[in-house]
Amino acid sequence: VNNAGIATSAPIEETTLADWNRNMDILATGYFLVAREAFRVMKQQGRGGSIIFICSKNSVYAGKNAAAYSAAKAAELHLARCLAEEGGAGGIRVNSVLPDAVLQGSGIWSSRWREERAKNYGIKPEELEAYYAARTTLKVNVFPEDIAEAVLFFASDRSLKTTGAMLTVDGGVAAAYGR
Repeated sequence: VNNAGIATSAPIEETTLADWNRNMDILATGYFLVAREAFRVMKQQGRGGSIIFICSKNSVYAGKNAAAYSAAKAAELHLARCLAEEGGAGGIRVNSVLPDAVLQGSGIWSSRWREERAKNYGIKPEELEAYYAARTTLKVNVFPEDIAEAVLFFASDRSLKTTGAMLTVDGGVAAAYGR
């Protein structure tokens, strides 16, 4: 499971090159390095396997004041699809889980990111949970356990014939529906 969590939020003219590079280095390049090594091991073993990328709703949705984060997450998703093509002949499946706003259990939300996102939406930081639930089709918050269930599906034999897929776990954010 390829998972890294950082995020920055700023209008593009305030996004520093350091913030841009940090997002790309940790998210896009980090996922590349982990996947490359997993591919090497899986190919050497000759038994196939499953690589799961934890991407984001922002992989397919242009987040306002989140260009560096959204671009890095889009790179992760596209890398996963490229690797699904490369791994198929060897039985290596590569799929992506696209969560949104998993506020519980994440250090991202106890950082400056919480204040920045609240400011972006014109609300108080303590109103974020209710705001995120209200904007979903199902009117729910997403929890770590929800992401774990999606990962379990892709890691299990129930998805033996699935690769290159993205599974959104976001309560239904219409702007991020697969196209």
